[in-house]
Amino acid sequence: MSNTFDLHQPMQGFPMMGMLNCIVVEDNTKQSALLKDYIAKTPKLSFSGKCESAGEVFQLVTSHRADIIFWDIRLLDNKVMVRLKEAGYYPIVICIADKQEQEEKETEIDVFSYLLRPLSFERFLSTMNKIRDYLSTTIYIHHRNNRFVFVKSEYKIIKVKFEDILFCEGMKDYTQIHVRGRAEPILTLNNLKSFSFKLPPEEFIRVHRSFIVSLTHIDSIARNEIYIGKKIIPIGDSFKDDFYQIIEWNS
Repeated sequence: MSNTFDLHQPMQGFPMMGMLNCIVVEDNTKQSALLKDYIAKTPKLSFSGKCESAGEVFQLVTSHRADIIFWDIRLLDNKVMVRLKEAGYYPIVICIADKQEQEEKETEIDVFSYLLRPLSFERFLSTMNKIRDYLSTTIYIHHRNNRFVFVKSEYKIIKVKFEDILFCEGMKDYTQIHVRGRAEPILTLNNLKSFSFKLPPEEFIRVHRSFIVSLTHIDSIARNEIYIGKKIIPIGDSFKDDFYQIIEWNS
């Protein structure tokens, strides 16, 4: 991947992308200063502030309408992300970690990518390129109270209402979005994890490494299988506890 990051160039089929507001969650002064410098050097990125604890994140994101959070892995807090999503904010999280921390610490937060220590501008630009590629495949609305998402599929931009999504199926680098009233699924160039960022977490749940389902459209559950219309979706072993807990809460 090239390390050039030119957001001044319009993306094919999309209007010019505006500034992306960034905040840094880091209690290491040297590293936070380094990230601030990298953000300042990168076109279309704007430094909106920093904090040294997870407790300050909600106020900083909402007051500055932050698009990207550079978040030290030691300070991650899933409760903050849940609160942000409930308020309609879906920032992209870039986790700062070394290799050992990345392997050892499990997180429930939807981390878009990891920026490994020691920090370097080359690694920073590579991570920003991932974001640019991601944003070029969809219109990503990270401050929303709307009930739909726009996705790019082949040569079209399709508006998909959340209430119409039955389930999503991951196919390596693609996701099939199965929509009621539509014979064929919508195919978009987002992997399942990336596409999951766009879905309201209170309405959709990942039940298998290859499937996300709409709780609204589940017809029945039997023998660790979910029935949605004629489709039978398996429940993966690592997803069972969370899924059945949600079912119990709604019983």
